[in-house]
Amino acid sequence: MRPKGLLDWIAFWFLIIGAFSWGYFVTDINILDQVLEKVWDPLDDIVFIMIALSGLYWIGQIISSRDEA
Repeated sequence: MRPKGLLDWIAFWFLIIGAFSWGYFVTDINILDQVLEKVWDPLDDIVFIMIALSGLYWIGQIISSRDEA
């Protein structure tokens, strides 16, 4: 399934950011925390929430596309 609209692309990029963040997390480096906390302390929490919401959005997209087929 490919991103089609603006919301799809935004959610897709948050998922990509989350994937790379998990890759660093496995090596005990929380890259989002290190980078975003310097800008504004709650910003990393907001980004993690956006990543989680993007994941839920894409799960919904996948389920709804299966229902259409």
